[in-house]
Amino acid sequence: MRWVYLPFLTISIISSSAIAVEDDILCGKPDKVCRQKGTFLPLRALPRPFSNLYHSPKNTDIFISNIKSFYPLYVFDRLNVDYSNPANPTGWYKVGASVNDPLAWMQAKDVMEWKQALVVSYTHPGIGENRRNPVLMYENLDDLKNLMQSSNLAAQATKAYQGLDKTPIEVPKGVISMETKRFVDIETKKSFYILPVLKYQQLDIFDDATRYLQIAAAIPRERAETTDTLQNQQYAQQATETETISGTQAQNLGVDIKFVMDITGSMSPYLKATKEAIKKLATQVVAKIDTRVNFGLIGYTDNTTNFTPKLADADYFVKVISTIEASGGGDYQEEVFAGVKQAIESHWNENTIKVMVIIGDASSHKKGHPKNLTNMNAEELNQLASANKIAVMALHLKAKKAKKDHPIAKQQFIALAQSNQSDNYIPLDATNIDAFEGAIKSLSKELSKIVADVRSAKAGDKIDAIETAVEITVVNGTIHTVEKAEKVAAGFAKIIAANALVEYLGSAAKPPRDVTVWVLDRDMIDPTKRSLDVRLLIKKSQLNDLITALEQILMAIKRSELTAMQFFDALQGVVTSAGKGEKISVKKAKQLKDAGLLPSWIASLPYKSEILEMDNYSFEALSPDERGALEDSIDAKLQLYREINESDLWISLDDRHRSDEHVYPLSLDLLP
Repeated sequence: MRWVYLPFLTISIISSSAIAVEDDILCGKPDKVCRQKGTFLPLRALPRPFSNLYHSPKNTDIFISNIKSFYPLYVFDRLNVDYSNPANPTGWYKVGASVNDPLAWMQAKDVMEWKQALVVSYTHPGIGENRRNPVLMYENLDDLKNLMQSSNLAAQATKAYQGLDKTPIEVPKGVISMETKRFVDIETKKSFYILPVLKYQQLDIFDDATRYLQIAAAIPRERAETTDTLQNQQYAQQATETETISGTQAQNLGVDIKFVMDITGSMSPYLKATKEAIKKLATQVVAKIDTRVNFGLIGYTDNTTNFTPKLADADYFVKVISTIEASGGGDYQEEVFAGVKQAIESHWNENTIKVMVIIGDASSHKKGHPKNLTNMNAEELNQLASANKIAVMALHLKAKKAKKDHPIAKQQFIALAQSNQSDNYIPLDATNIDAFEGAIKSLSKELSKIVADVRSAKAGDKIDAIETAVEITVVNGTIHTVEKAEKVAAGFAKIIAANALVEYLGSAAKPPRDVTVWVLDRDMIDPTKRSLDVRLLIKKSQLNDLITALEQILMAIKRSELTAMQFFDALQGVVTSAGKGEKISVKKAKQLKDAGLLPSWIASLPYKSEILEMDNYSFEALSPDERGALEDSIDAKLQLYREINESDLWISLDDRHRSDEHVYPLSLDLLP
């Protein structure tokens, strides 16, 4: 699957009486919803917090005050809308709650056009020398283009950032605001923000696709008294601060280390080594420093057991692990995936760096295997862990007797442990128990010491662990020595902690609010680094609709395989038996996206996928293995959607929204 932007069309001043030739919106028919050229989809708008509805632009008495923020409304007219001053647009929008019900008017400064339900989010900036630069926000596209088209772009961009590092700051030409240097994570409720994409244009000066984006900026339940520009001294100060301790952040920070461990008979020596490593950590490290470290253990064979429903301190954890007897084991593969899933979903403490350590000598039952308890694969589990802010490290104990399994286990463990800047995968010689014990002690010690350093910091202090350049270790081959195992484990621990601290300390920052700006979706100095990710702000009700549609598609694939029926005939049978046959005539569709089964909003998105483009001919052309892979792909995404649907990751944009109106910023890469 890949996403693509729709064609770019410029827009300057819009009025209902005269639509400009370059306008990409059709308005002007009385009481008819405005529509987007090309897709002919209705134009929607999002109210900013604390906005009002008015009777008309002439009768400015308030019709309804403080309407629901970020609740999509349909646009029926745009009167004298002018974004020539993006920080303070003027004009009026006529809006309504449905496509057939124009209701009242809103001021342009109170709404954001919402053409495709897309938002962008700031990417994790990285750490040390690999850190990207913050996004600069331009008032006009021409100023941004002039910089990007200059013959000495890198030098000009470097000079711009150097000016922003000065005291007082020197604001580059055309720049009116900027992303905060501290990372504000859209996936945390406390830091959630909205950056709708208003317009876009592709740029072809780099090797990879790069785009100019016009975005609006807003925060639920907040409205800036003055716009968050660099002319606003208060915003400029907080935007240019790097990660520093704020308030009680230092004292509140802890670290949770949860082991997900194979406990079949072959793993008995490693259980004892883990116990010894934590015992040494407790007496040699934790007892001597101010830290808050807790441990957990999920054991797996063909089933899973949570030995620590509540995470335990080091002393109690040693007592728990001392009672466990490794035993059992049938087929060589075990339920690694089920152990990971239970670890994600079981108890974690608040305000902690959350680290999961997978320990095993065998691969997991793959998705589709009768013993796979999760119905998920490694990639989806990694996404689920990431959404829950859990970093994963994998220790692969490579035994000679399992040589054929090594490539499968390696692939799975790397996929599970993929993170921002490293794979966090450590392949160990299974015969060297001391190297394993050293790795466990080293990573736990490093995490504990970093947290202790942070806890000793005072408000305003910078955290060295973030800015220190971390050498990313690439492990080639199996590790055979204690020294190498300890060094690699410590290196991964530093990377995990530094990345987590960027997120943790960034929660004290606020992104710019109530501005409309032009940005580049890449780092201007190093365009290999993506600065912005595209996401779909999906409602819970919309995800439920998508789950239902994919379940029916999956059922049709299985039915067509069993009966040799054409796919669309099988799909028609599924929707008919579900009571939708009268409303949906699948057999008349040329492609799946035209069948009327998938939610209408998904067809409007600027992305392409094999599933949406699928027809009878392309389905028939699939080999049995390809059909199996398609089925597994849909099924894995379905399970991920179900997990998200049942999670507490959903965000309320307004206290008056029903639970099915809560939203989640789903990456476009996770769509079918």
